[in-house]
Amino acid sequence: MIGIMLGVLFLALFLTVPIGISLGVSCIAAFATGELGDGMIAMLAQSTVSSIDSFSLLAIPFFMLVGSLMEHGGIAKKLIDIAGLITGSQPGGLAMTAVLASMFFAAISGSGPATAAAIGGIMIGSMKAQGYSKDYSGALIGASSTIGPVIPPSIPCIMYGMTVGVSVSYLFIAGIVPGILMGVGLMIYNYVVSKKRGYHGDDSLKRMPAKEKRKVISSAIPAILMPLIILGGIYSGIFTPTESSVVGVVYAIIVSKFVYHSLDWETFKKSVFDAAITSATIMILFGAANTFGRIMTMYDVPTKVTEGMLSLTHNKFLIMLLINLALIVIGMFIDTISSIVLFAPIFAPLAVSVGYDPLLFGMIMVVNLCIGMITPPMGADLFIAQRIAGSTFEDIFREAVPMIFVLLIVLVVLIVFPEITLFLPKLLGYVYTV
Repeated sequence: MIGIMLGVLFLALFLTVPIGISLGVSCIAAFATGELGDGMIAMLAQSTVSSIDSFSLLAIPFFMLVGSLMEHGGIAKKLIDIAGLITGSQPGGLAMTAVLASMFFAAISGSGPATAAAIGGIMIGSMKAQGYSKDYSGALIGASSTIGPVIPPSIPCIMYGMTVGVSVSYLFIAGIVPGILMGVGLMIYNYVVSKKRGYHGDDSLKRMPAKEKRKVISSAIPAILMPLIILGGIYSGIFTPTESSVVGVVYAIIVSKFVYHSLDWETFKKSVFDAAITSATIMILFGAANTFGRIMTMYDVPTKVTEGMLSLTHNKFLIMLLINLALIVIGMFIDTISSIVLFAPIFAPLAVSVGYDPLLFGMIMVVNLCIGMITPPMGADLFIAQRIAGSTFEDIFREAVPMIFVLLIVLVVLIVFPEITLFLPKLLGYVYTV
């Protein structure tokens, strides 16, 4: 039966059927074999709905709405203004501003495509006007948007936590340092390239009067407070990640409407519609993947994969290398959230069996799959940046290849030095017990 399920799944994917529908069809194929009794079929059908009837998953539509409101409500522009003050006068300063703004935006939205659309829509035109090539501009925006799902709050982290049974709050904490390292790595690369190509910083920022700087900072304070309120509330225990997403929506509406005066009824409706469509897609996917995963577990597939891998080698580093190579390939063809709900139940037990902390593996998996957002044929973030930049995918990908290697170096550092990821969660009370 498992062979039939996988055959139907891959056939549907080959025919470009959306992955949520493909998973659902493969489950129906399993029911049609007759190997499952009527009672089991009813239980599995019910689990499709009950799996998304979760308080924790409510955070996803609200964080999606926060990102959409930021994009349309002027908050993203204020974050870019403050990032420009910090890095804009350096060589390649405008590009550094784009990376730093992506990090700021990531600390609120939790979505890579949302980061690419919001920051790219504002920054790519300015970068081209200042002399950056459209290919480089789009590639850098695409690469920096991969930070969106790593720095908390993170929608993929919510999915991993729900799938594997790891604390979402601690996953959020674990994502802070890896996300910063990704941003710093891209900034260093941009500095080297900018010096070589003559991408100068904005000298006017050095000459900007202190009064003007104070005006920019004071105008951006409400936007800066947003991630502090969301993340500070989570880490202090005042509210849960789901409650923080609702707080973020309310705060975004208040700031956009009454402080920046950039949110009208039409913009609000568009923001809600965009968030609803994306969230509904994720929920359908998660429900179908949950049923698919239950059937796989009933037939002991995760255990068999673990035993098969361990029969080849017991070396933890070699096993982690094989897992990450598999994830790199998976990320090229399947989006991040789909990959997590499909493969986390298989790979996480394997990683734990050779001594890796499930929290650490969660961040390794998220970072790895986020790199897949700029690798073809999937490359969702790079496609968004390419459309905004007006470039061809071949040209923009050529500029993105060195950035992909920079992000892969960060991934290797996280694997080799696990305390980089774990020291903050441990500092705040995380303890892993087998």
